[in-house]
Amino acid sequence: MCGKECVVRMESFGTYLRHLREERGKTLEDIAASTKIALANLDFLEKDRFDLLPPRVFVKGFIRSYVQELGMDSDETIRRFDEFTSEGELPDYAEGDHPVFHHQPQTSSFISSRWFTVVLTAAGLVSLCILVLTGVTRLIAPYRANSNSEPRVIAAQPAGLSSSQATIAADEPLDEAVLADSTRGKDGKRILEIKAVANTWIRVEPDVGPAEELTMAPGDVQIFTARKNFTLQTANAGGIRLRFDGKELPPLGKLNQALSLSLP
Repeated sequence: MCGKECVVRMESFGTYLRHLREERGKTLEDIAASTKIALANLDFLEKDRFDLLPPRVFVKGFIRSYVQELGMDSDETIRRFDEFTSEGELPDYAEGDHPVFHHQPQTSSFISSRWFTVVLTAAGLVSLCILVLTGVTRLIAPYRANSNSEPRVIAAQPAGLSSSQATIAADEPLDEAVLADSTRGKDGKRILEIKAVANTWIRVEPDVGPAEELTMAPGDVQIFTARKNFTLQTANAGGIRLRFDGKELPPLGKLNQALSLSLP
């Protein structure tokens, strides 16, 4: 009689693995869950379907994980596997030759390099700084417009006029009779009325007294007095309308056009 050793030699390698597993009370699902090997590959291994398995180098990895999960010597099982399978039965690759293990040469693409990440990060930081500086500049710009050594006048009011006469609402037409009575009968003073139709900055210098400058919003009306003449500067000639001694003057220029003139 041949005995147990003869039986072991006659059985296939897949049957040998299955007997080992069943002796230890394990299922294929148990081994698949613990080794992370696909259940189908374990099933092919136990059924000797080497034609459905990947190359030999992978199958040997499956076998080592399989028998280690069963608590057995993997080297002995690999030796049995080599005895049971013929050389041409499975594709065979050296680890360095197989496409999966072959290291692809590094490309010289700038996008895949470390410098690309550095440059991209630097560009992002520069953009962030520009955004912050732009926001700060917009916050402080209104204060710069009102921050030179000349005295700032919020509303210039000629002597003898009440505040209701000095500042006139934009949607109310000027009353020429009231303006004439209030300006031409006071010691022969010259009257300059400025009405804003757009945001603008003006500087008015009468022939006597200090220069006055201010910013005006659409609808603002300001009145200034002088003995004989005025010097006017503005950053938005098309944004203001003038009335001099009760006579309305034509538009001075275009929007956002800087202008300096003398009246009369």
